[in-house]
Amino acid sequence: MEVFEVLQYFLGTAKEVFLCPFPAAWGREAVVVNCFSPGETVVCLVSGERGEHWARVAEGFGLSVIRLGGYGGKPPQAEDLYLLFEAERASSIKGVFVTHLEREEPFAVDLEALGRVCRSFDVLYALDVSESFGVFPLSLDESAVDVAVAESPLLSRNRSLLVVGEKAWRARSSARCPRFALDFAELQRLSTGQELSSSCFEFLLNLRSVGRETVWERRKFLASLFRRGAEALGFQVVHGMAAFPSVTCLRLPEGIVEDEVLLAFEREGIWSGKVAKKDRTIWVRHGDTLKVAEILGLLFVLGEVLRGKGQKVDISTILAGMEVDWSG
Repeated sequence: MEVFEVLQYFLGTAKEVFLCPFPAAWGREAVVVNCFSPGETVVCLVSGERGEHWARVAEGFGLSVIRLGGYGGKPPQAEDLYLLFEAERASSIKGVFVTHLEREEPFAVDLEALGRVCRSFDVLYALDVSESFGVFPLSLDESAVDVAVAESPLLSRNRSLLVVGEKAWRARSSARCPRFALDFAELQRLSTGQELSSSCFEFLLNLRSVGRETVWERRKFLASLFRRGAEALGFQVVHGMAAFPSVTCLRLPEGIVEDEVLLAFEREGIWSGKVAKKDRTIWVRHGDTLKVAEILGLLFVLGEVLRGKGQKVDISTILAGMEVDWSG
């Protein structure tokens, strides 16, 4: 099976996929410059860093940007987008930029519902699936996505994907933003010479063999293990089991400082993020693993932070709190 067939499978698309030698930030810029012109109006769904970056890039190229945020701890909803189109006279809006999942948010937007709104108003639907590629069972074609960008540790360092559909190619023919090296045609040419490392490709093939839905269930299982283990250590899981299974928001026990936990994770090469200090919360990313041992490793890091504060950490209590039958 070819690399691009595997990538199409995980993206749920028959559209053309480019493997690009740069991070997703450049991919978002490529979408803007290939599909839009200065002065055109676009909507950016913003609930975190990636969505805000897309908005800034669009503004930098002279587009008029309407930011649509979420509320109540949830990302923007399809109903909000529909009402915005109704209020703004949809004919003036040329595209919608969506981020499936932000690092700062544990909830994903409804891709299919947003796609129905974009399709009904005939606007270009652009999507960033960087945090959900290889985690969530994506179906870009069923969600009516026209162009998408993704990056992931599964692709190796400084690699990203572009998914370019027919509508995006048509938009390119009339778009007037300067493209330079980010022209879709040039990226298409470059993509033919790009390859994944043998280890990355083998890992993707192994995931392909078990299927997207099975991988998704495995991610949810591992997320529940981590969250139960963290609670057994005395951390509070803020958003519970309904949150997206690649990141968990934890409220720290008394006596533990956010930076101490973040530094402990950084020493182990683990990404974690920090939100408002007044809430004493951190974000822990764990969506890049399919192994119970690596989830245990995350919990042991948290345990070491507690030990450093003189707290007694009983490993057997943690394992019991995870509610797993370890005998099998």
